[in-house]
Amino acid sequence: MEVGCGTGYVTIVAAMTACRVVATDISHSAVRNTIVNAERNSVISKVAVIQTDLMQALHPDTKFSVIAFNPPYLPADDERSDLDDALVGGETGTEITLRFIDQAVQHLTAEGRLYIVTSSRGDISSIERALRNRGFTVESVASRRFLYEEIRVLQGVAG
Repeated sequence: MEVGCGTGYVTIVAAMTACRVVATDISHSAVRNTIVNAERNSVISKVAVIQTDLMQALHPDTKFSVIAFNPPYLPADDERSDLDDALVGGETGTEITLRFIDQAVQHLTAEGRLYIVTSSRGDISSIERALRNRGFTVESVASRRFLYEEIRVLQGVAG
């Protein structure tokens, strides 16, 4: 599963190996982009795309072995733009991610994995703490430094 599918890149790559992939996004444009890109890459038969806030539209019994999330992760500031919904994750930059974790634990198989993109401009320790408090083993599995931040991918392993 990919939450916050945007263009659908992760969904498409996952569909090239997985039997079935579910993608969600709150944005109608993102849902449409993911469908178009899945069709262009001939994986649409393996993909379901749902417009919803995080995972709210999923049945409580729906489970996934892997859930990936590239959230809006920047802290709020005084400047406003049309991109805020895609980039700003709350006051500390982690509020949306913490809501995601609360929902994701209900939809993950017993030994499932979460992958979450984080930024050094947000409060990464609160995300790690939230995962550990829910019984996950947490590690950084990828990182890349940019001019003003470091982007890291956290892996949370259930169990």
